[in-house]
Amino acid sequence: MSKDSLIEKLDNLPKEKKALLNRLRRVEGQLRGIQRMIIEEKQCYDILLQLSAARKAMQKACIEILKNYLQKCVHEAQSPDFDNLEKLVEALIELSPSKGGQPDDEE
Repeated sequence: MSKDSLIEKLDNLPKEKKALLNRLRRVEGQLRGIQRMIIEEKQCYDILLQLSAARKAMQKACIEILKNYLQKCVHEAQSPDFDNLEKLVEALIELSPSKGGQPDDEE
């Protein structure tokens, strides 16, 4: 079994996956910038504004992943996998903006 290098794998990815990875890299950069803002003791409002932008970018990434999943797995499937569809619905509920105002149990 030959292993492709990570660079070769990245070069051979479909354009949708490359776009998603680029989106996630931008979010990663936003998060690093927010960390830097905290270290530099920037204004709370500015930090919160950037956190909000990063959260929205992550939500958009989640939506793109769900759209790709629906396109590929559900649309092309002969018989849908109902267990996966149930998990998809749960993920959609988690992404729902109405849940966004509730505190997480994690920390």
